Amino acid sequence: MNIPNILTMLRFVMTIGFLYLFPINRLASAGLFVLAAVTDFFDGYVARKYNLITSFGKIMDPIADKFLILSAFAVLAIVMAV
Repeated sequence: MNIPNILTMLRFVMTIGFLYLFPINRLASAGLFVLAAVTDFFDGYVARKYNLITSFGKIMDPIADKFLILSAFAVLAIVMAV
C-alpha cells in the first residue's frame, strides 16, 4: 500500500467523519470536508510525480471522490429541506 492509496482510504474515513460531525459541529465538519478535498489533490499529485499509479487507485480514487461530494450534496439537501 503506497501513500496515494493510503490517502484515498483516508478520504473514505474523513467522509464518514464529516457526516458524523455535521449535526454536532458544522464548522468542524466543514474543516474535515476541506481536508478531505485537499487529500484528493495530494494523492493525485504524489501518484503522478512518483509513478505510484496502481489498479487499486484507479478504481478507488474516483469512488472516494464521488462518496465525498455526494455526501456533501446529501447533507446540504437535507439542511435546505428543513
